[in-house]
Amino acid sequence: MGWQYKKRPDGKIAVTLDNNVWNFLFDRGLNLASELPSAEFVISIPREVEIEAGAIPPKGSKVPLKEYIARTIAECDIKTLWVFGFSGKGSGPQRVGGFGQGTWQGKTESEFYSAIRQRFLVGQPEMGSQLARNEGDAAVAAKSFSSIVLTCESRKVNGPLRFAYENGGAILYLDTFDGSGQTLKEYVAAFYQQL
Repeated sequence: MGWQYKKRPDGKIAVTLDNNVWNFLFDRGLNLASELPSAEFVISIPREVEIEAGAIPPKGSKVPLKEYIARTIAECDIKTLWVFGFSGKGSGPQRVGGFGQGTWQGKTESEFYSAIRQRFLVGQPEMGSQLARNEGDAAVAAKSFSSIVLTCESRKVNGPLRFAYENGGAILYLDTFDGSGQTLKEYVAAFYQQL
């Protein structure tokens, strides 16, 4: 398909978080602001991940996780990436942003969505977050051609993330992190050097 990862021109490492990474970071007590300092890293989430995180119930054992997510987003100045578009008549949370909020979808992202739409998106059931199954993963995977995607998803799952990985996307699976002996910064930087 001819897709290639493109590094940022300012030399910083772009990182996009999958929603399942919040639990990974929280469970290990990692401070993302010190692990991936803003002088070297730019961290973002697509709007769909913001929606998924917002759907985590704010009660019981989930309260500390919700607080951790909110604190980390603020401390790291994590930007939510909205694709430009206008509100449709569909139900659920708004996925696209208008003028001054959304950005145009790039050629590679557009081609990626075209390649996965029928296989992974059309006809999928709605989940508890009010997103369709695979919708969040597709949004994260589409960013993998301009940002390193951190995910805890299994490499074996046949979905948008694996499709992106197999087609030149920078998908960094965290399954080997604990045994690596590296800090998160070292783990991400080592992967970045291979791109």
